[in-house]
Parts: sequence; C-alpha cells; structure tokens
Amino acid sequence: MVRITVLLLISLFIPAFSQPEILIKDPWVRAVPPTMNMTAGYMVIENKGDQDDYLIGIESDISKMADLHVTVEENNVVKMKHIKKLKIPARSKVELKPGGYHIMFMKLNKKLLPGKKARIILIFEKSGKKVVEAEVKMSN
Repeated sequence: MVRITVLLLISLFIPAFSQPEILIKDPWVRAVPPTMNMTAGYMVIENKGDQDDYLIGIESDISKMADLHVTVEENNVVKMKHIKKLKIPARSKVELKPGGYHIMFMKLNKKLLPGKKARIILIFEKSGKKVVEAEVKMSN
C-alpha cells in the first residue's frame, strides 16, 4: 500500500518537470529608412525542454502592430501569410529568417537605424513572456 502511494505521488510530480525550456538566440531587426512604416525581425528560438510550446504573440516598443508571418510560394508568386501561432517542438529549434518565418513590425513608431536596439516581448503558450533585446542592423 505504501509503495502504491509513493508511486502515485511520484507520477503526479513528473509532468511538472517536463516543461518547455525556451531560449532565444541571435535576435535582430532589419534597419529601414525613416520613411518606411514596416520591417521584419529574425532570431532562433530553441526549446531545450521535453514539451512543445507555441509562440502565440508579440509585443514591441518599435511598432504599434507585430505579427508572425511566413513567406510562401504559390503558383510562382512569393507572398507572406499571417500565422496565428508557431510551434516550437521539444528538443528542437525554429529559425525566423528572411524568406521563411519572421516577425512583421507594422506602423513603426521609432527610427530603426543600425546599432540601435529593439525591445521585443515574445509570448509563448506555456512559457509565458520572454523579453528580447534585438540589434537593429542591415540585411545579412
């Protein structure tokens, strides 16, 4: 009886230890001329944990709007599509890069000159908010 109780207690705590563990690497935002009203942001999102997580929102001090987009080709036409959430699989990485997944910053409210910093808040379904300081730079 004691053995069963101990096993039941252990099984209750195991899910608490298997969580996503989100790390953000190499964040950057594309510098644009002052007349531009939008730009894009890129980074690598790594999940070192044992559970999947989802990027479900973005906030920023550089724009009034920020959305997740993916670049796709349909009928020989390249276009961007809005996506509601981005899966970050357990023990895996997802790269936000030009020509693929990226963050679109629209209605810019700051000048984005090379060398400046942009504060980005990434909102994850399980991991909550992660604050990132991204370097503003020219395209790679």
